[in-house]
Amino acid sequence: MSQATDDTPGGLQRLPAAAGPVLREEAVPWPRLDALADRLGGAVPLRTVLREAEHEMPAGGDCAGEGALPAEPEAARSYCWDKADALDEDWTPVSVTAPADSDRRWGEDPVIVSAWTRTGDADGAGSARVAFVDAGDPDRLTYTWGLLALPTPQAAGVRDEGYRPLGAELRGMVWYQDKLLATVGRPGGGETLHVFSLDRVHRASGTRADDGSRFVLPAVASYRLRGDACSEGDDGSACLGALSVDRSTSPDPLVAAERRDEGRSRLWRYSFSSYQDRAGLLSVDGSGFARPVESYRTEATGIRGVVAHRPEGAAEDRWYLAADPREAQGGRGALWAQSAGERTASAARCGDYDLPFCWAAGARGLAYRSGTGELWGVADAPGDGERTLFAVPLRAVDASLE
Repeated sequence: MSQATDDTPGGLQRLPAAAGPVLREEAVPWPRLDALADRLGGAVPLRTVLREAEHEMPAGGDCAGEGALPAEPEAARSYCWDKADALDEDWTPVSVTAPADSDRRWGEDPVIVSAWTRTGDADGAGSARVAFVDAGDPDRLTYTWGLLALPTPQAAGVRDEGYRPLGAELRGMVWYQDKLLATVGRPGGGETLHVFSLDRVHRASGTRADDGSRFVLPAVASYRLRGDACSEGDDGSACLGALSVDRSTSPDPLVAAERRDEGRSRLWRYSFSSYQDRAGLLSVDGSGFARPVESYRTEATGIRGVVAHRPEGAAEDRWYLAADPREAQGGRGALWAQSAGERTASAARCGDYDLPFCWAAGARGLAYRSGTGELWGVADAPGDGERTLFAVPLRAVDASLE
């Protein structure tokens, strides 16, 4: 069913767990990472990164024109990006994420991370970076940039910087334990889930971080699709997109949504490893393959953000899907709520025609912070710098569903 009409995408259809992409783990050798750390001057603690945040994010949504914030329910908090970043058409915000409230290793510093991507040129090269947002003062957020990079293979007699830009389009990101996991796709195909360690954040001074980032995060591992990448069908192929972690179930699983602008989309869960020395990595079998533990199909398309959360006393998770209908209804998106076993999806209704396109325009990414009970999103509405980081109480979202 088209989201450009009043039709809903229906309920979730449960699929066999195997009806999802199998991912092959490839780890960067530790000696290579240690050599790179020596060259870049060692790791920088996250607290130091936050203390050096030089960009301010004023609260109040003065940068938010029509469509830049949800119409129903309304945002409880919103923040503007630095003017230069808000107007930069080369970079696009694609996700927002935050650590689990139980991760006390990050101390008392509230942190939010937003991932941005830069579209590749004719040669297919692209890049990605993350904004480390210090959310300690809710009236005045600050942030600084970290470039996402891949370690380059060492070659005898060749002097290099030790890493290269991601070279791909970033699609989604989530923070779990000490890792950032990001889905990327390349123009010629090749779907990958990259893993970046927050214990290996390095200063970018004196390196090739030409985007102005103060820090660089080299990948420590990756998961590549086994089989065809981003093609039709339920077996082995997938268009990896938005990510989150379901913090309402135990143990916490990784949640992934398929990125398709036409046709049906799928949703998956993957288990994280329970081994201490593999914190933040997926659970793999003896051959190094990560396999989904649950798979679903939805009629929703254009999914740019996903959160799975199980209400207290419920038997099934409720899946929140931030979908972007692009030109439909002036660019506003929809926030669908679906559960397995239910025949229809729910969404807030607004406007003269009581349609379900009430979420922020150009909304990308979705994250749930259990400590505050808020859904966070980042919007990239058309206009002069109408980019916002915003939060909506989950209880308000549930109350608005029809």
